[in-house]
Amino acid sequence: METKLKQLIGQSDIWLFIRSSNGWVKNVEILEVEQETVTFRYQHESLEESKIWEKTTRLENILEVDVRLVCVPKAEEKINDVRAKLTRILEQE
Repeated sequence: METKLKQLIGQSDIWLFIRSSNGWVKNVEILEVEQETVTFRYQHESLEESKIWEKTTRLENILEVDVRLVCVPKAEEKINDVRAKLTRILEQE
């Protein structure tokens, strides 16, 4: 798990399943991975406020790691917009 978490430092769309919380922490940013601990940052929003948390936990407390690889909109119009944007970006290079 330590090696996998180190590979994910700086990436987005990472979800961690935390044993002590018995649940998923969504969209974390992994900041540091040590021999026995991992430190990450995440945001929690409610109707009243938005909080940013930084948490350090034991590696053994991380049971699962999910990484979203691709998110493609279902609506054809949105897909065409994304294609057009990608085409413009490629043409600029």
